[in-house]
Amino acid sequence: MMPAVALALSLACIGGGTAVKPEQTTIDGTESGSFDYRQGLAHGQGSFQGTSTDTITGARAQGYADQVDVELNGSTGRIRLPRVVLPVLHGGAGGWFELKDLQITDRIIEASAAVNFVNHPKVHIDRVTGSISIAGRQGTFVGTCEAVDPNAQRKF
Repeated sequence: MMPAVALALSLACIGGGTAVKPEQTTIDGTESGSFDYRQGLAHGQGSFQGTSTDTITGARAQGYADQVDVELNGSTGRIRLPRVVLPVLHGGAGGWFELKDLQITDRIIEASAAVNFVNHPKVHIDRVTGSISIAGRQGTFVGTCEAVDPNAQRKF
């Protein structure tokens, strides 16, 4: 890739994706029965009765629609990600995260969003089509970006 070029750009990207959310289920059960145990020199018979509670932890996919904002200034940048894909523990300031390893060419913008010490979603923007894709531990986002003037008059 070519080195980053001086660029001032603000993007608003509309789209959606899938957020990976933790999920827990608790199972309560009562069991009873009998057994006859014979193996080698050990022999035994008996019965059992009791209750047990188990918790199963997993993840579920949750669809969402939202907006992603990207600001580039020279060789630095930042991104505002949808809240639904952010882990409980995250950095950022005012919802914005630094773009690390930023690569800008005439065709693409690529970087990693510094969400926390283990979560660095990959960001890919096609500058010709305007498409954006983000993939990380907490989910994905796909959308279309448009350049916006940060000094533009508000619509309402």
